[in-house]
Amino acid sequence: MAVAPRPRHLGLFSRLRGHWAAAAVASARAPLSLSRSAWLHYGAVVAAAAAAAGYGIARLPDTPHGWAAFAVLTAGATIAQLYIVETGKNQSYRTAIAFIVAAAIVLRPGFLAALVLIHYIPGWVKYRKKWLVQSFNIGNTTLAVIAAAAAFRAISNTNLTAVPVGRYALAGLAACTVFVFVNHVLLARMIQLTSGTSILATGLFSFESISTDFGLAGLGVGIAAFWSVNRWLILFVLGPLLIIHRALYVPQLRELAQADVKTGLLNAKEFERALDAELARSARARTPFSLLMVDLDLLREINNAHGHLAGDVVIRGIADVFRDELRRYDVPSRFGGDEFCVLLPETPRGEAEKIAERIRQAVAERAFIADVSAEPLRATVSIGVATWPDDATGWKDLVHSADLATYRAKASGGNTRVIAGVS
Repeated sequence: MAVAPRPRHLGLFSRLRGHWAAAAVASARAPLSLSRSAWLHYGAVVAAAAAAAGYGIARLPDTPHGWAAFAVLTAGATIAQLYIVETGKNQSYRTAIAFIVAAAIVLRPGFLAALVLIHYIPGWVKYRKKWLVQSFNIGNTTLAVIAAAAAFRAISNTNLTAVPVGRYALAGLAACTVFVFVNHVLLARMIQLTSGTSILATGLFSFESISTDFGLAGLGVGIAAFWSVNRWLILFVLGPLLIIHRALYVPQLRELAQADVKTGLLNAKEFERALDAELARSARARTPFSLLMVDLDLLREINNAHGHLAGDVVIRGIADVFRDELRRYDVPSRFGGDEFCVLLPETPRGEAEKIAERIRQAVAERAFIADVSAEPLRATVSIGVATWPDDATGWKDLVHSADLATYRAKASGGNTRVIAGVS
């Protein structure tokens, strides 16, 4: 069989077309669809932040002091924001909080909104988050820092040397509490409205999340105190801040050990553990669960025509389809080179078949953008569906049943789904 030659080099125009197409697909992919309640919450947060920022700016004196502190703290927050630690569970840990809370104590309220906006811009460019998400983050953080500043000033003066130490510490505690509370409540409410999860299920009020952000905010009180005594002392805060930043990677490293490097999905070993645990739980509760075996059609042809980098783009794109189409409690994994396996807890056969069809259709309709190809790539999948206890008594037999159904789907020409035990 003749194999199309790989393109050695693409012209500048073709590469530009590929980048523009990638940007178009990225912006159109998985659009953030907000309900009316979510839009109201978003609008309220952004409008309140704009009003609070405008009020603070209007109250600045004609020749405000504090430009040096503004420059230093903004630079610190901006650099820290470039190195946020993502957990993959709608959460991220930001050492920038330390500089933001310090700004709430040291700076006039009119400076705070500008600091928040500026410190988000480089990270916005780096991580390319949707403008809706980023504008909400800016509004949320602006309200949190202005509320923290008001709480601090209600109790103490900004200069440590001008007030009793106990009052300054109490004011710092109030600022930390208010900042973390406002930030987490507003964000948790938005996640609740967009995902349908409860506020507690977002994880933002777990001990790990609250204690981490509160600790970083507390470090910000120390930065502000050092600035009041001797500005050069804040250099000594950078060491502990760096250690904290490194420690925040521990949970992420734990997750990476369980994940497939290329797709971010569970690896086969961890998926087998999840499958074994679900089998035990379902046996106790006497509830069914289903398994999807998803095989990428014609990956070899994609690799031969465009190279393995193009194949990797498609494989990662399939993982993105899972993230878009599956429910939050479903468990997708990469089972092999071009094979994926999806655990559907508490899912009978009929519902599993609908989910499989939704995934098949989403893959067939998606354009995969690769720099090595001037045109978007297209791909399809074959899906086998098996359900416990109808098709197997153990999880290994269930995987085998789903695998056999996948072979039947591929043998029929691919881009289809086959139910185990159904001829």
